[in-house]
Amino acid sequence: MRYWLFMAAAIVTEVAGTLAMKFGTYHGSRTAGMAVMYVMLVLSYTCLAMAVKRIPLAVAYGAWESLGLVLITLCSAWLFAEDLRPVKLVAIALIIAGIVLLERGTDEAPQEREHAS
Repeated sequence: MRYWLFMAAAIVTEVAGTLAMKFGTYHGSRTAGMAVMYVMLVLSYTCLAMAVKRIPLAVAYGAWESLGLVLITLCSAWLFAEDLRPVKLVAIALIIAGIVLLERGTDEAPQEREHAS
């Protein structure tokens, strides 16, 4: 369960960083937006690295990229009034279905063994 929390944190920080970049560029300080983006992306990759200790890489990376894309698309429609046409909604549904199928078809990695010194 702990590794899925790292996975969720990786996704949320990726989305926050990407949105900060756009927000800073159009609604405030570009420098501040870029600074927040860099910090969030470092946190995102760090959390992703922790998640893949137990979650298979294909599942973790697929979820990170795909759910990040879905959340960025939805947040961009809400925050920046970007278009959210029916074809985008269908694409989002297909992305989520793909993530679920990928996760269902992949076993979790075995737990790490403690090495005795």
